[in-house]
Amino acid sequence: MLESHGASRILASFHDIVPNWIFAGLYFSQKYIDQHPDNIRKMADGLVKAYNFIATHETEARRFLPKYTNVEEDLCMIAALREYAPIEPMERINQQRDLMVQYGYIKSKISIDHMLDYRFVPQALRQEAN
Repeated sequence: MLESHGASRILASFHDIVPNWIFAGLYFSQKYIDQHPDNIRKMADGLVKAYNFIATHETEARRFLPKYTNVEEDLCMIAALREYAPIEPMERINQQRDLMVQYGYIKSKISIDHMLDYRFVPQALRQEAN
């Protein structure tokens, strides 16, 4: 991608510097969780199916990217794909938090344990993560 913007070579990828960085998560209010647990369960199941499709049909999955991202297909075919991790290890979450404190993005090492809720992750994936 950088080459398309004039860079002649990439010295290191983001994952070389900070492997398995957590870029996103799913967030629901407690009210929504209480009122719509079936919707959350269905969404989680769909996410698992999507990542399974990507893992078993990578080329075909990459061909969907231009339609939904407006990124050119040749870039989509070489872009890094993140592996699915239904449960992120607490050590990784705390490492990222510590980096954010170190570089001044947040002020202190706050705990987010109370915000993590893995009960909607399919049981088989919960067991696999442990």
